[in-house]
Amino acid sequence: MFRRIVPSVPTLFDNGTIWTGPETSDALLVADGVVVALGQQAREAGADEIVDLEGGFLMPSFGDGHAHPLYGGLESAGPQIRGCASVDEIVAEVARFAAEHPEQEWIAGASYDGSLVPGGLFDARWLDAAVPDRPVVLRAWDYHTFWVNSVALQRAGITDDTPDPVLGET
Repeated sequence: MFRRIVPSVPTLFDNGTIWTGPETSDALLVADGVVVALGQQAREAGADEIVDLEGGFLMPSFGDGHAHPLYGGLESAGPQIRGCASVDEIVAEVARFAAEHPEQEWIAGASYDGSLVPGGLFDARWLDAAVPDRPVVLRAWDYHTFWVNSVALQRAGITDDTPDPVLGET
């Protein structure tokens, strides 16, 4: 069973397996959103509420149904295009980064503003002007839209004859 539990009063979770890292426990006391005791110490500390785990398993977790942690981390590795106010600014930053990093086979950047162009239709030729000899792939701030140059399209095997993917557009 998965459920969100944020106790508002000191709460004892008892009668189950509680994962705490390399060890496990059989009881856990939470007060003010903080784990304050484990095992027998948790039982003896006194709780306003008791949750019987009925032999179940309890573990801490962080859940986000739609996260992109890898992309977030990689964002700082390429051209810094977040916050660029125009296509010209983005293209200039991509050109600057590519010139400073001739060793990178691909130029990858993230978080451009898709609303900078009416309809969000960015042209590969704009990036071709900045980097004509290597693939460039830029991910929009929405994490679902990419703007690439012609070399990237060629490497991906995308031509004018390539059909649009289901629920997508090339």
